[in-house]
Amino acid sequence: MEEAYDRDFDPDGHPVNEDDDEVEIGTVGSRTPTVDGASVDASQPARKNQRTQKAASTVKRRSWVWEHFNFTTDVDEDGKEVPLAVCKWCNDTKYKAYSVYGTSNATTHIQKKCVAYKKHLADNPVLSPKFDQKTYCRMFAEAIMFHSYPFNIVEHVKLRELHSYLNPNVIHISRNTILAYCWKEHDRLKLRMRDSLSQVSSRICFTSDCWSSKVTSRGYLSLTAHYIDNNWILRSHILNFKYFPPPHKGQDIYRFVQESIRDWNLEGKAFSMTCDNASSMDVMFSCLKTDLHSSRSALPCGGSLFHVRCCAHILNLIVQSGLSVVGESVVKLRGACSYIDGSDHRLTKFHECVRASGANFKGSLILDCPTRWNSTYLMLKKAFQAKPAFDIFAMRDSNFDFNLSLEEWKVVEFVCGFLEPFYNITCLFSGCEYPTANLYFNNIVAIEKLLLLGHEHEVKCIRDMSSVMMEKFEKYWSDYSLLLSIVVMLDPRYKLALVRNHWSHLYVDAEVDARITKVKDAFIELYKFYDSAATSTSSNSVSSRVSPQFSMSAMWETFESNNASGSDALTAVDAYLNAPLVPRSPDFDILKYWQSSSSTYPTLARMAKDVLAVPITSVASESSFSMGSRTLTKYRASLLPKNLEAIVTTQNWLFGYSREEELDADFEVVSETYPDDIDYDSLPLV
Repeated sequence: MEEAYDRDFDPDGHPVNEDDDEVEIGTVGSRTPTVDGASVDASQPARKNQRTQKAASTVKRRSWVWEHFNFTTDVDEDGKEVPLAVCKWCNDTKYKAYSVYGTSNATTHIQKKCVAYKKHLADNPVLSPKFDQKTYCRMFAEAIMFHSYPFNIVEHVKLRELHSYLNPNVIHISRNTILAYCWKEHDRLKLRMRDSLSQVSSRICFTSDCWSSKVTSRGYLSLTAHYIDNNWILRSHILNFKYFPPPHKGQDIYRFVQESIRDWNLEGKAFSMTCDNASSMDVMFSCLKTDLHSSRSALPCGGSLFHVRCCAHILNLIVQSGLSVVGESVVKLRGACSYIDGSDHRLTKFHECVRASGANFKGSLILDCPTRWNSTYLMLKKAFQAKPAFDIFAMRDSNFDFNLSLEEWKVVEFVCGFLEPFYNITCLFSGCEYPTANLYFNNIVAIEKLLLLGHEHEVKCIRDMSSVMMEKFEKYWSDYSLLLSIVVMLDPRYKLALVRNHWSHLYVDAEVDARITKVKDAFIELYKFYDSAATSTSSNSVSSRVSPQFSMSAMWETFESNNASGSDALTAVDAYLNAPLVPRSPDFDILKYWQSSSSTYPTLARMAKDVLAVPITSVASESSFSMGSRTLTKYRASLLPKNLEAIVTTQNWLFGYSREEELDADFEVVSETYPDDIDYDSLPLV
């Protein structure tokens, strides 16, 4: 923890003792009460050590109160010099300025007793606005957490001068004081967040991931909650950003996640969890699902819908396998971009080549991260725009060994065209401001269709890429996610008709019927779970008001109602599925639709509220890691893990995911608006 240079006020407004080396004062010729009530002679120093009896002019003065005093000396009865502090405003109040005395008397005089200073403030209202020290400290703490400033920014000399210029009444504080305010704000917001989550009627969906800091090599585990609130607004909040010491095995992740969920008292409200495909996460899911399903509120459908694999991570694996086929061209172009970008002189020469070639190229070349295929796609796309400039640069620079042949440039062109729809789908999946669960089915079908068409492409490298990528697709997505296939039925623009239409283009009729039966049965099972939960709640509320009485007629009524519930459920589901489809439009809002339809289809609306909150990627966790990396820099490597967690979580609770954080996420969201759908038949392959 960073140490303070001085202390002022704690978060409750109580003054904190000043440092020993600060000039401190006592009342001249009076007897001042001590802390325990005893009195001492204030005309003598409290300590015998002569080194403490320094003149005020030789001791560093830090307290704000000295701005209102002039310093002089006087001679006492024994002929010794006595340092004095004289009020600038009334010139009548004097204090002995020994460093062993406190500043309380001088502070009280300026703030409460000095008539001349009060008159000065009254005559100059600009100097005396309604200033509250606690509000100032709280707002300063918010600024530190929002911008990830270091705590010692409150001790920066010029910043203190600025604040004093803006308001002379400001009392400067230390780094320990502002840290206390940051923690007070964190605790206040955590309590408010806990209350808010407890009042939400819907279930909570989670995302979780692990991250290791490049600065400290420490591991952190993030847990994010996603839900649709009572006003049908999608919310995402970082619950924890905990230091996660090794080992990072499945059982260890399970214990950490379980502890976090229980700390927030959410074990009875869990619906799903989205994570990547690491084997340790599979172990964690198995243990956590068993634990949550046996809690006070069972998981829907026996927990079969609990595990959601990150679609962006799977798509990354699929495309990376395809890029390995054309790896030689990619590596060569990556070397070319790195060579040009590695020298200011070469970069200037390259831009001269761009102007000479007349290429439609603006900006700079992009260097990719080899483990993130979307950055590789952007590198290839940007470099291809400057193809003529590369040819000229190769002629002007004899050391340039990375120039691509005509065949290699054709490969780059075909690969860019082939990967463009995959990139657009990844961006669509990675949104945080809108539901993504209902986007899954359409786009996974589009990916499968693109890969099948790629098998028939005229260019061999595209055929080879499609073949390798289809193997990965079959491994992860051959059996479409049951939960995310159910969600498309809750989209009133598509329902079951879209499922049958899309699958009919990919499979034979028998397999289409089998897949649709499986999805519809799961849909009805989920509906019955929500319907029985609502019935159980209603029965409990009635039984709490009516004393139980045995009656044969009541038993028959229970039998008949239970017997009819299944047919009622089927009737309600069929009524919704057989209703006309809602016309597609760019401004359609699926959350507003279900909010307005909650009275017509109450059980389906409760279902939609939970399943539409399911995130199909772990981008939210990636965003929290981006926030952590901006805070935990090499200049703040000593920041304690608990303080880092307080900064990241409080920043998210106060301000959400800022635009800057969205742009820094691993999978960038291109726009806060998203298309209603994609015309898959018109997607170009080259």
